[in-house]
Amino acid sequence: SERAMAEIWFFLLVGASIVFVGFLAAQLFDRLRIPDYFILMAIGLVLGSRILPFGGFDPKASLDVVAPQLTSIALAFILFEGGLVLRVKGMGRMWGAAALHTGVAMAFAIGGMWWVGVALLGLSSTTSLLLALAFCGPSATIVLSFLPRLKVREPTRFTLTVEGVMGNVVAAVLVLMIVQLPGAADVSTWLPYLLLVGVTIIVAWLVGEAWALLVSGPEPPSFSYMTSVAVAVMLYALGDSPYLGGNGGLAAFVFGLVLGHRKALAPLRPAPVGSRGLQEFHRELVFLLRTFFFIYLGMQVQIAGITFTTIVGAVLFTVVFFASRLPSTAVLARMWNLPRLDARVLRATVARGMTDTVLILYAISVGVIGVDAVTGVNEATFVTDLLFLVILVAAAASAILVFRAEMGAKAEARVAAAVPSVEAPAPAVESEEITKAVAEFLEDPLVKQGEID
Repeated sequence: SERAMAEIWFFLLVGASIVFVGFLAAQLFDRLRIPDYFILMAIGLVLGSRILPFGGFDPKASLDVVAPQLTSIALAFILFEGGLVLRVKGMGRMWGAAALHTGVAMAFAIGGMWWVGVALLGLSSTTSLLLALAFCGPSATIVLSFLPRLKVREPTRFTLTVEGVMGNVVAAVLVLMIVQLPGAADVSTWLPYLLLVGVTIIVAWLVGEAWALLVSGPEPPSFSYMTSVAVAVMLYALGDSPYLGGNGGLAAFVFGLVLGHRKALAPLRPAPVGSRGLQEFHRELVFLLRTFFFIYLGMQVQIAGITFTTIVGAVLFTVVFFASRLPSTAVLARMWNLPRLDARVLRATVARGMTDTVLILYAISVGVIGVDAVTGVNEATFVTDLLFLVILVAAAASAILVFRAEMGAKAEARVAAAVPSVEAPAPAVESEEITKAVAEFLEDPLVKQGEID
């Protein structure tokens, strides 16, 4: 009994300390633009190495207790958020171009990473595919944080946001589907599963429509934001049960999609100065989840166990991230007559973030990434180390590429000032309706804060 009481106070101490550390890391990011997850993962490394004495208590064991629950909440939240933000009405060709760029870049990234995993790193096909899907889309958080200073055009901001949202949704849905997929190729096995997928979509759509009616109005009711996330988690739990075939992620996404389409949580008039609405609640929930998962990831890694192959793999994955963006970025820049700065910023978006971390740790926790049935090798440790290094290397690469884009823009500005005849390309002209729809999308509280991770 005394031991249990001791474990409770230690668990609370670890949890509160993690939040405090996350706060300090966020302040450094706001002031110095040093990615907060560098600091969080470093702290996780120190805690996991047991360098610090804890009197026989294990901080990792304390986090292991809540990791499965927080993973489910994070997955439900990521998909709910994606559905809430993903609106296409009125955006016409601009949405189509951004979505096509995103799809092409993701397809090249998935193919390249799968090949690197199988051919060069010796991973199984399933593990390589799961890594490729989890890493298929970029985290736009780092680049979006620099955009106010870089002064890129609205189409570029729009594309980066669409990529961040679509990448999260596609990665989460596909990884969860592979985890839940029936193993047999028999049609009799697949038909019940597909039927449950359809039922899940209908249930989530009906709940979304009913909830939209309840919370719609000139101003959303008190506590509607937190309760909406709770309903999304509830649907995720119901969908993840045997009754709906483990389709919790799909349920949360459809629910968010309905609310976003109905604009159920968007107040019709501006909120009073100092009020705490959806934007602030969303920001603090993202902060809590990011802090936990990046510290938890750091605790899973032992520096001494990282091999040369893991380092090479992280570098190769980052090269694939960059190379996969080149064809579609070139087409998009030409289509919209984007300045060189905008094209460079689009190419620079190679960082990966919280969604990738959650998905890969989830696949490891449920045993889909584990012992290879053919070689007998436990791939979980290698994949965890690879995830850790990919997050670091890709974030560093993205920051360097953005810095180079900024320096290049300043040099071109000096040349333009010295040679007045040099003119920037005129932006492509879109209809007033499309321009208004894109501006409204970019002013969405969740989009505006730049936390598309």
